[in-house]
Amino acid sequence: MELQELIARGRFVLAGAPGRQQVFSLVNGRRSTKAIAKESGKRLSNTIRDLQKLRDVGLIEPKSDRSGKLKKNDGATVYQKLPIVRHLSLTYFRSPSRLSVKTEHKEKRINNRFSNRTERVRSIATPNENYVIDICSKGEDQAHEFKAGGTDTRTVAKEVAGFLHTKNGGMILYGVEDDGRISGAGISRQKFDQSIQNSVRNMISPAPNVRVHSVRVLESEIIVILISPWNRKEVFYYEGRAYVRKGTNVFQAKPEEIKRLHKGQHIV
Repeated sequence: MELQELIARGRFVLAGAPGRQQVFSLVNGRRSTKAIAKESGKRLSNTIRDLQKLRDVGLIEPKSDRSGKLKKNDGATVYQKLPIVRHLSLTYFRSPSRLSVKTEHKEKRINNRFSNRTERVRSIATPNENYVIDICSKGEDQAHEFKAGGTDTRTVAKEVAGFLHTKNGGMILYGVEDDGRISGAGISRQKFDQSIQNSVRNMISPAPNVRVHSVRVLESEIIVILISPWNRKEVFYYEGRAYVRKGTNVFQAKPEEIKRLHKGQHIV
């Protein structure tokens, strides 16, 4: 079983259960069930139940000696974490906070000069490792698109074009397979940033502002492209056509939808 799947299973039984999280943290291959119950302050029956749930999802297992006999202390079973999860902290198994859309005051460049006024610009916060793991386990949706490492940035630019007209914006996770498996970007953030910015400027008009960040997830580097919510002022065209993301797909905008966009009306 892959680490990514184990984390998803672990969240199912640990998220929102601080007592069970404590039991899991006390499992170290030396403490018995009775010792864990005593240190956690829980009833033995409840501790046994928690340990069984952790065992069912594959996070822990009974410890055996060299002869294969189950190890016990004071007549109680000793459990150990699976090697693949021993180095992980509890933060991996807690539900990540929902990403916020921030409103910031930024100076806007007009005709290559800074105007004296400021404009409110909404932007999406950069995701952390836990957030990325959570999204990958759930799959693509209206706000999240997966692209495998090596995907041409011109293809990525079309996905950007679809997000540009959405109410909440979105993000593209570059280095994640369609099924949510984290495989890695296979390129440095600097090189990818240069390539995607060139593709966006050359293929989308007017040229939008997209932010590119690298995030280390389960020992792999992925790249996250953040697209801010639509400003309801500009209509963006990818190779002369307007696009809108609906669900997990990008569609060419219909004539009536283009009229709505030019009126500043959201479609999605």
